[in-house]
Amino acid sequence: MKVESNRRNNWKEVLIILLALAGGFLLSFLGFGLLWSGISWHVQLIMILPFFLLSYGLYRWSNNATLSCVFMLIGAAPLGLLITRFRDTNDSHLLPILIVSGWVMGILAGFYFGKLSQKPSTDSSKNTASF
Repeated sequence: MKVESNRRNNWKEVLIILLALAGGFLLSFLGFGLLWSGISWHVQLIMILPFFLLSYGLYRWSNNATLSCVFMLIGAAPLGLLITRFRDTNDSHLLPILIVSGWVMGILAGFYFGKLSQKPSTDSSKNTASF
């Protein structure tokens, strides 16, 4: 019985890792597509939201597994590094780096808010002052 439970947990961990890798890559591919199609740099900062939502969802579904966020970063890294090689209209790398940094901030914010939502609420009897 324990072996079946252990196998089930292993499959869930593998599925979470694969979803994190694929999700990070697909979202970065979407961001790269938006860049390639000529969407404004400022509008591309909206891509922070999908990274936030995926990170938050994976963290909650994986029962506090920090590795889901790490694998999401690994999945987004190849295209993120490629995007930072582009230049903006002022011949600078600042905006592409800002875009990819926004993705990382979205992932970390999703992880942080997922962690906050998992904390147990404090007992109100512990917070009351006794006179």
